[in-house]
Amino acid sequence: MNPILQIKLNFSNEENNQKIGGKKLRPNASVSAEKVDALIDSLKGVLDYYRNTKKIVDKLVVDVNYNDLVPKSRRIHDLLKESGKSVDDAVVGARFSDALPGKEKHIITYYVDEETVNRSIQDLRVVKRFINHELGGTANCENFNNITDRTVYERYQPLTMSKLRGIVVDCSTVDSFSVPHISSVPDRDFFLITLYRTELKLSELLSKLGVDRYRYVYDPHSDDTLSVSRDLFERLNEKVPYLISMISTDFSQVKPSDILNIKPTASVEIPDPQNEPIIGVIDMLFDDGVYFSSWVENIDCRDDFEKNSKQDQNRDHGTEVTSIIVDGPRMNPWLDDRCGRFRVRHFGVCSDRISTIRLVRKIREIVQNNRDIHVWNLSLGTEDETSKNFISYDAAALDELQVQYNVVFVISGTNDNRSIPHGELKVGSPADSLNSVVVNSVRRDGRPASYSRKGNVLNFFNKPDVSYYGGDYNERIVAYSPRGEEEAYGTSFAAPWISRKLCYLIDVMGFPREIAKALLIDSAAGWEFKRTTYQKKDFLGYGVAPIDINRILSTESGEIRFMVYGTSQSYRTSNYAIPVPRDEGDKYPYVARATLCYFPECCRRQGVDYTNRELSLKFGVVDDKGKIKDIVGNKQHEEGAYIDERTSRNSFRKWDNTKFISATLKRINRPKKTYGERLWGMTITSNERLADRTKKPLNFGAVITLKEIKGVNRIDAFIKACQLRGYIVNRIEVDNRIELFNSTRQEMLFE
Repeated sequence: MNPILQIKLNFSNEENNQKIGGKKLRPNASVSAEKVDALIDSLKGVLDYYRNTKKIVDKLVVDVNYNDLVPKSRRIHDLLKESGKSVDDAVVGARFSDALPGKEKHIITYYVDEETVNRSIQDLRVVKRFINHELGGTANCENFNNITDRTVYERYQPLTMSKLRGIVVDCSTVDSFSVPHISSVPDRDFFLITLYRTELKLSELLSKLGVDRYRYVYDPHSDDTLSVSRDLFERLNEKVPYLISMISTDFSQVKPSDILNIKPTASVEIPDPQNEPIIGVIDMLFDDGVYFSSWVENIDCRDDFEKNSKQDQNRDHGTEVTSIIVDGPRMNPWLDDRCGRFRVRHFGVCSDRISTIRLVRKIREIVQNNRDIHVWNLSLGTEDETSKNFISYDAAALDELQVQYNVVFVISGTNDNRSIPHGELKVGSPADSLNSVVVNSVRRDGRPASYSRKGNVLNFFNKPDVSYYGGDYNERIVAYSPRGEEEAYGTSFAAPWISRKLCYLIDVMGFPREIAKALLIDSAAGWEFKRTTYQKKDFLGYGVAPIDINRILSTESGEIRFMVYGTSQSYRTSNYAIPVPRDEGDKYPYVARATLCYFPECCRRQGVDYTNRELSLKFGVVDDKGKIKDIVGNKQHEEGAYIDERTSRNSFRKWDNTKFISATLKRINRPKKTYGERLWGMTITSNERLADRTKKPLNFGAVITLKEIKGVNRIDAFIKACQLRGYIVNRIEVDNRIELFNSTRQEMLFE
C-alpha cells in the first residue's frame, strides 16, 4: 500500500481575458414577428391581472418562462430592465417548469415596476417593426447577425442598436410572461411558506393584509418565511397568491424504527474519556443512565413549556445515535472503522417533533455557541418529499451555518416509513442540504436498504453524498438505548458512522473540511462509480464509504494519490507543472480521477439557481499549446467553445459543489501521449451567478488519483520530481498524525 500525499502546489491567479462578443442569435435560434406579438400579449395579460387586483406592494411580480435551461449569460438583459439597474437585480426567484426530468425549463421570477413592463411592451413593438421591415418577418442566425450597419438601426429610435439587438436575443430565449402562483399544496394542517422579497418587511406586509401577529410564527433572521395554519395560508393565497414563492411541511421529526431486544445487556465497562475529539449531536433527548454517559455532555435545549410537559419524553433515538458515535465498533465488530471512540456533546432539541422554524433557531444558537466542534450529526427529518424547485428552509439554514462557521453537518437521508410503499419516495428535508454530507443506508452486501429514499435535489444536485451500513428490517445493526443493547435500522444509524470518519479526518488527521469531504467521497466512488454505482446514484450517492479509515488514508501500491488544498480568489486558479513520472517509452501510463469539494454561499430565494458560485475543475496532460487535455473532455470556459447549460450540468456538474471526474478503467488501458517538457496541470475556474459578485476567497480541496496501468509503483519518483520543483510534499503517516494530535491535546501543569 502507498500513503496518500499532501502537496502544496504553487497556484497562479489568472484573470478572465475572453472578450465579450456582440449580441447575436445562436445557431438554430429564431424570432418571428408572431413570436414578438405573443410576448406582447402575455405582458399585457400580466398588466391586466395586476390592474384588476388590489395593490399591496409597490411593484409587480412577473414570471419569465424560458424555452430551455439557461445560463446566466442567456437570461434576459434588456427586457424588464429598470433604468440605471441590471435586470439581474430584479430576480427574486427561479424554478423549473412542470416537465419530465431532463426536459425541464427555467422559470425565473422578477420584481419590477409597472412603468418598466409598459416600456418593455413599447420596445417589443419597435422590435416587431424591425423584424418585419428588415428581416422579412423572422430574425435568424444568418440574417440578423450580419446587420451591423448602424444607419439601419437609426430608423428604430428610441432604441439604440445595442438595445434593439439585445431585445431580439432576449426574445429568442423566452416563451412567455405570466403571474406566479403555487400549483400544489401539501395535505397538512400547518405549512412553512416563503414569500418573494419586496420593499416591505414580512411583518409590515402581513399587517397590511390584516393578519394578527399571534396567528403566525416567523424567523426574523430570514424575514421571508413563516409558519401558518391551513386557513391562514388559504387567506394569503386568496389575497396575494403572486407573492407566495415556496410552500413546504413545517415539522421535523423522527419516526422510530421497530426495535428488537437482543437480550438483557450485561454490565459494560468503558474507560474514562481523555483527549478524544468531540462530535456535536443535535437530536432527541439523551438518557444519562447509560454506561457511556461519562463520554457525553448532555444539554437539554427544549423550551420551558416542553420540559414541563407530562407527555412521554422519548430518549431512545438520541441515545442510540450517540451510542454509535461513542462506542459503535464494540457493539458491531464487523463495522470497526479503527477510528477509536469519540466524545459527544449532545443537544436534545425535542422529545417527539419540532416546528422547523424553532429547530432552525435552536441549531443556529447551538452552533454559534460551540465553536470548538467541527462535525455535527443531525438525524432528524420530515416525512414529506423535498421540492424540485427550492431547497427546504432548514437545509438552507444549515448551508449558511457551514459557510459562516467552517463546520460540516452529517445528515441522515431520511427513511421511507410508509406501511404500503407506492413508488419511490424522494428524500425529506434537511437531506437536501447542499453543503452537508447526506448519508443513505445500505445492507451488508452494499445494496440500498429497503426503506431508502432517493435523490437528487432540485432535479440536479447529487444527493445523497455517500451511503453506509445502517441495517435493514431483517438485517439490523446494534445500538444502545436506555434499555440496553437493541437492534435497529435506519439512515439515522448510518449517518453517525460517517460523522466518526469525518471527525477523525478533520480533528485527528488535521485536514481542512474540504479535503476531508473530498477524501470521503473519492474513497466511496473509487474506480467503480462510472461503471456500476452511477446507475444507482440517486440512492447510493457516490458509493459506500470504506469501513476501515486506513482505506481512506492510503492507496494501492500501483497508485499515486495526492491531496491539494487551495483558495480561489480570481477567475482561474491554475498550476500547469505537476511532474507526473513517465514510462520507458516516454508516455504517461495512467488512468486518472479527481474529486473537488468546496462550500459555496447559497441563496434560497434564487430557487433552483441555489448556489451563488461555481468552481469548475479541469485536470490532465498539458498539450503543446499549453492547454490542459482534461480527463473527461471538459472544454468549459475555453475561448471559442460553446457548451449549452443542460450539457454543462449533466456532463460536468456545473454549479454542483462536488465535482467527481474520472477516466473509465478498462480491461486494456493505453498510455497517454507526452508533449515535450509539458507536464500535467489543473485549473479551478470560478463563475459567479449573481450580479453583485461576492469576490470573496473560496477554499477548495481536491483529491487526485493516478493509477499506473501496469501496476508499477512510481510514487517515489513522483515525490522527488515534486520536491525538485519546490513543492512541499508530506506523506500522510497515520501513526505520526495520531501522536501529533495527542501531544497537542495534553494539559500542561506549571508549578
